[in-house]
Amino acid sequence: MNKFNLTIDTDNLADQIAVLINSGQQLRYHLTKQSILNGHTRYVIEMDKKKVIGIIALEQENAKVTEMKFLCVHPDYRRQGLGKKLLEVGIKNATTEFVYGTVRSDNEVNIRNNLRVGMKPVGKYCGRGCYIVIFARRRTNNVGHSVHGNRP
Repeated sequence: MNKFNLTIDTDNLADQIAVLINSGQQLRYHLTKQSILNGHTRYVIEMDKKKVIGIIALEQENAKVTEMKFLCVHPDYRRQGLGKKLLEVGIKNATTEFVYGTVRSDNEVNIRNNLRVGMKPVGKYCGRGCYIVIFARRRTNNVGHSVHGNRP
């Protein structure tokens, strides 16, 4: 038996996720409902009733590293702290020791939110029309304690 039963079906949920991610028009490809349903990526979703209003995707790259990607908030729900909340929940729900994500250098709000949740800039590369900043951090269960004990 499922722990939670949603009043929205998974096809509708996957379709809304794809539409929200694609609405930013910053990907080289468009996600589809099927690619979301069939992929290995996990999604943290913020909803308002039956409407997806924010998401962040978690994709485990190996035993130690998870990439957080596709962070987006519906335009009608911005400036309410949802981006920061999604980053925090994404970090908490990653199953690896380290998490990272990339942010366009012209996305000041996302850069600020990454810094607020303890992500540190660790590199950058040239993207399409701007730099892409790589943010990373070690996951922690409690402040000052890593997922593997008291290592720094």
